[in-house]
Amino acid sequence: MTLPAGPATTAHAPGTLGPRPTDDARRADIARVRRRATGLLVVAGVVFIVARALESRWWWMGFIRATAEASLVGGLADWFAVTALFRHPLGLPIPHTAIVKRQKDRIARVLGTFVQTHFLTRDLIAHRLKSLGIAARIGQWLADPVNSRKIAEQLTQGVVRTVDALPAERWSGGLVDEGVKLVARAVESSEEAIAATLREQIRTAMPRWTPALVQEAIHKRVMAALERFLVEVRTDAEHPARARLEVALREALDRFRRAAERPEGAPDADGDGTAPTIAPVLELLGTHLLNDREARLQLETRLTETVADLVEEHGDEVGALIEQTVAGWDPDLAADRIELAVGRDLQYIRLNGTLVGGLAGLVLYSISLLF
Repeated sequence: MTLPAGPATTAHAPGTLGPRPTDDARRADIARVRRRATGLLVVAGVVFIVARALESRWWWMGFIRATAEASLVGGLADWFAVTALFRHPLGLPIPHTAIVKRQKDRIARVLGTFVQTHFLTRDLIAHRLKSLGIAARIGQWLADPVNSRKIAEQLTQGVVRTVDALPAERWSGGLVDEGVKLVARAVESSEEAIAATLREQIRTAMPRWTPALVQEAIHKRVMAALERFLVEVRTDAEHPARARLEVALREALDRFRRAAERPEGAPDADGDGTAPTIAPVLELLGTHLLNDREARLQLETRLTETVADLVEEHGDEVGALIEQTVAGWDPDLAADRIELAVGRDLQYIRLNGTLVGGLAGLVLYSISLLF
């Protein structure tokens, strides 16, 4: 699913990645800048030859010759350095060239450690998640009836597939047990609310002249019976309540199955209403998130803490994955991938080296004439 853009994420907002160019587009861009750098180097070479030939005739040609000569040296040096990163210059096995291919495993370790240390940090992940406005985007997405219906149908189908995959023995030994535990935990966590409700029901049902002591005794006996019942259901595998719970679960699963098998958009002829019942709940949840700032803050806090905990716990595994992936590349593939990532800037280094070298040569030649 695709969530709508949040308040902090626009199509071309500063600091976002924007459209990602394809490998072919990157190769074409690198080739274009490489042609410029090579062309400038050729021009410097031609100018150097012409100026060198005419320097004896016109004294000012010395300035042009020195500039072109330094440009040629700077450009050739940078060409050698850039080429040596990825391959042997002119195919010659010169020592300390084709660095990426030879040092692929070390680069993999450094890259994995770098990402883990500088990107997969708890504070950075938490800050980024908070800036995305995830809760508002989830609310906006769920508030759309089309989206909430899709989620309801997917939940229905997911429940059916999951439960159908359970072995027969997992029904009584697993699913029903979990259902019993879930009910027991719900009762235990709501014990105070249940006790208060029960006490109120006893008070209103008994005559007004009934002593408070009697009402309290009845209350205690009912609560004790409820606790005893829950214990018996949890410990007695043959308890009738467990059988009734299993029947209820199977009926619920049948309703889910009928809803999952119904063609999309078909009317609810059987009246099970599973997806149509879930969808409005999800839609209401989305609307609630949009309208309740406190609910959004609570959801964002929980999501942020959960993701940050996962990153903190498994960040080293992500770093290891990056290291293993890069280390597993073929050396030529590794060189190609890295060159695609930084090759354009490296070709601009060649351009700058040619231009800066020429400027340095002009300055040095001018200074030499003064002494």
